[in-house]
Amino acid sequence: MQQSRSGQIHILRLDDGEDIIESILKSARDSRSTMLICAGLGMITDFELGYFEKGEYVSKSYPEPHELLSIQGVISGYGEHRVHIHVSVADREHRMFGGHLLRGKVWTSNEIGILRLDGVRSTREMNPEKNVAILNLQ
Repeated sequence: MQQSRSGQIHILRLDDGEDIIESILKSARDSRSTMLICAGLGMITDFELGYFEKGEYVSKSYPEPHELLSIQGVISGYGEHRVHIHVSVADREHRMFGGHLLRGKVWTSNEIGILRLDGVRSTREMNPEKNVAILNLQ
């Protein structure tokens, strides 16, 4: 992973085989912020997407490389950072689909921008009715 920072903006270049979520988490921990927004693109392989239904993720795995058309999400947390990322991908037949990124590795490279929101404190708190941790802004 290569990183560059300018003020509140972090730019990451993730390399072939790197864990996407772990790399984003590492950059978030280094920033010491409790609220960050990320966006990016590239290629992804060996990934799992989830669709949230009735309190749990229905997931599907994809072992082959796909175009990573869009990665976007929020990194929140006071203390331990939590990543909430969605992706849009396309297969070799140019069919597009997406969902919650549960895991994934970089294929060739990813380019990700992260915006640090100074002064915003955030946590995730469990919503027992929906059985999901919801963003809480303080």
